[in-house]
Amino acid sequence: MSYIRTTSRMRWFWQLLLAALLTLALPAAAGAQALIEGLGGPAGFGVNQLPRSDDLSTGPIDLRGAFPNGLNFFGQVHTEFWINTNGNVSFGGELRAFTPDPFPIADQPLIAPFWADVDLEGVAPGVDNGLYYAVLPGRVIVTWHEVGYHNRHTDRLNTFQLVLINRAEI
Repeated sequence: MSYIRTTSRMRWFWQLLLAALLTLALPAAAGAQALIEGLGGPAGFGVNQLPRSDDLSTGPIDLRGAFPNGLNFFGQVHTEFWINTNGNVSFGGELRAFTPDPFPIADQPLIAPFWADVDLEGVAPGVDNGLYYAVLPGRVIVTWHEVGYHNRHTDRLNTFQLVLINRAEI
């Protein structure tokens, strides 16, 4: 009989990964969880928003408002991260360009709930599409809402969300 032995750090990683994967917005028929809303801003996903752009990143975002001791990611404690247009958050610096390479890339840790060439420049009629985020006590929520893809395309829109939580507060 074979089994996988996990350490508490590995269990934490798998819980974080599962939480990230479960937040992907799938059709309601697939039984997906609803997105976390009611956070303010034009679409309800947070008052902080990345400008309409292709291949842009936020400046460093302080994580201590959510995780006072920093966020432990694979044994490395981070107090800031960058939100990048192309469906990921990175630690240690921005990651603007989409590179369709398998992980790991860019020699920098990142979490990618949807690794794609996302483009925020296209405007979908009647939709407050964009990239929103909120840093709250015990959690960080990043939402790519009704976003298009490279070269301003909006004929196929995607919504997905990353939720990082402090497991100690659950």
